[in-house]
Amino acid sequence: MTGHFRIDDEKELARAGTLMLPRGGEVRTPLFMPVATKLSVKTLSSEELVSTGTEAVITNGFLSSLEPGSDVIRSMGGMHRMMDWSGGIFSDSGGFQLIRKGFEPRIKDEGARMRSPFSGELVHITPGSVVEMHVKHGVDVGMILDHCPPHGTSGEDLALATERTRVWAERSRVRIDDEGLSDLLPVGGGKMPLFFAITQGGIDLKLRERSTRDLVGLGFDGYGIGGLSIGEDKEDMFKALGASTSFVPRESPRYFMGVGEPRDVIRSVGLGVDVFDSVFPTRNARHRSVFVARGRENIRSGKWKGKSDPIIEGCDCLACSRYSRGYLYHLFKAKEPLGPMLATVHNVRYMQNLVVAIRASILEGRFSSDMEPIDLLGAG
Repeated sequence: MTGHFRIDDEKELARAGTLMLPRGGEVRTPLFMPVATKLSVKTLSSEELVSTGTEAVITNGFLSSLEPGSDVIRSMGGMHRMMDWSGGIFSDSGGFQLIRKGFEPRIKDEGARMRSPFSGELVHITPGSVVEMHVKHGVDVGMILDHCPPHGTSGEDLALATERTRVWAERSRVRIDDEGLSDLLPVGGGKMPLFFAITQGGIDLKLRERSTRDLVGLGFDGYGIGGLSIGEDKEDMFKALGASTSFVPRESPRYFMGVGEPRDVIRSVGLGVDVFDSVFPTRNARHRSVFVARGRENIRSGKWKGKSDPIIEGCDCLACSRYSRGYLYHLFKAKEPLGPMLATVHNVRYMQNLVVAIRASILEGRFSSDMEPIDLLGAG
């Protein structure tokens, strides 16, 4: 135990843990976080998020620093108050935007310049400014700035991005250790965030090991595994994941960024991952795809029309406990906003039920990384 993370039980590499949040309270791991990029999980209110069993969300600190702006968030008491959210908040650094279209990144050892999607202006971020941003936002966990290279990057370019991630981590560490940093906490008070570093190295196993060892040597509160699930072969992804988690200390929380396909979550837990986030459940819901016992189904499929049964029999989410497949079919057909909302509630609740079931299987000593969701959740 490091003071903020406790391992409650283990089944080989799989762990059931508890992460203590700086503001008080705790979240249980394995933990799945819906993505609240612009300070909201699309289509859901905070009350609806609570109903899904969600314990934490992840926001995009960089985009939030542009709109509504870090000073505005700080003046309003931080992200928790602004979002009316009492659960945990992780916040990304903006490193992922370095590979997104439209941001026109220019990357140097000092930091990165990108184009704001809101104003079109050029904005600059540095390792130090990202640390300050997280403090102003009052988040529970802030991800430090990393250089995430695009899929397919290899050779010298991949090595350069990995080395730059190390350099940025060193500069972030210096700013985190600055005693004056607490002066930037939200108006009304707050606690200093935990800071997680992000390992890089693509699918190069030697670079993955080097990156992880370098970052662990700097002594962060936890470690994200980044630069994966961006187009690489899935088996290569899992090999690179294992190369990262195997060098993270047992007592440190491990966060696999951007992964939310149910089977991938199960397999990743088997490699020692504690925390996940992904737009996969919510984006699928908005595009008419919901999780069922053996995969996904399209709500607009003709076989849903007029059906009185729920999405999954026995599911306790709002969509399944009160509405039918036939009604959801109608809502999507009629383009009513209630349709995407109910589908999102269902998919997020499915993911929360899944990680709770994974945790239970670890505590009971029966977890296996080759389990299927149906093995954990039942046929429905």
